[in-house]
Formats: sequence, C-alpha cells, structure tokens
Amino acid sequence: MGRIKAPDSPTAAEARTQLPGGPVLGVVGAELMVRSRVLAVAGPLGWAVRDVGTADQALSVDLLLVDLNREPDRRLALLDQVRSSLPQLPAICFGAHVEAGVWAPEARRLGARCCANSSLPGVLRRHLSPGPG
Repeated sequence: MGRIKAPDSPTAAEARTQLPGGPVLGVVGAELMVRSRVLAVAGPLGWAVRDVGTADQALSVDLLLVDLNREPDRRLALLDQVRSSLPQLPAICFGAHVEAGVWAPEARRLGARCCANSSLPGVLRRHLSPGPG
C-alpha cells in the first residue's frame, strides 16, 4: 500500500533550499509573504535563504536582500555596518517607495541596487540566475 505524502510545510520547503555549499541569499527583515516569494524564486535556482539580523550574520552570504518597507532607517544602518566589512557584497533594497526616491539615495550610496516591491521577483530572477555558458 502506498504512503500518502503530507503537504509541504513552509519549513520543509525552506529546508529543501538549504543546499550545502551553494550560494546563500541573506534576507534582512522580510515578512512572511515576501519571504515566501523570495523562496519561490531563489530555491529552484539553488540558493539557500537565511535571515540576517546583524552585520556578523551577513559575513556568510553571497547576496543581501534588504526590505525597506518597515524600519528603513534601522535596516539601512545595518547595511552600512555590513558595508564596512564587506564592501563588495551585492545588495538589493526593495520597498514601496524605494524607486520614488524616498530611500533610494541612501541605499544607492551604500552600493545597493533598488527596486519596488512589485519588481522584486524579476530583479531576483535576473540576479540569481546563472549567466550564459
């Protein structure tokens, strides 16, 4: 008799994205809905997704994704701290008003690419996908 497979829980889906030795996407402050969209893009491309709450936690990531929808001052301060240790770490900041210029100047000064919430999945896909060859 065959076993009935239980539906995947978010924890199980996240566990599948934790590939040993693969690239790591560090996420600063994303809420559950945004995080699930990030996992849906990053997981199939072989990226692990981890929460980053301190500059030290960013030392082990290959790309930093910063949600500026809430607490943008605090999150940009964290990005500034990360930049002092890892000036070349790619970063993407996103938020409702980022493209309108509210937080973009500071995020760009810190070397981050900026995008609106609605364009985040496409920006991630382009950034995370392997290049030709």
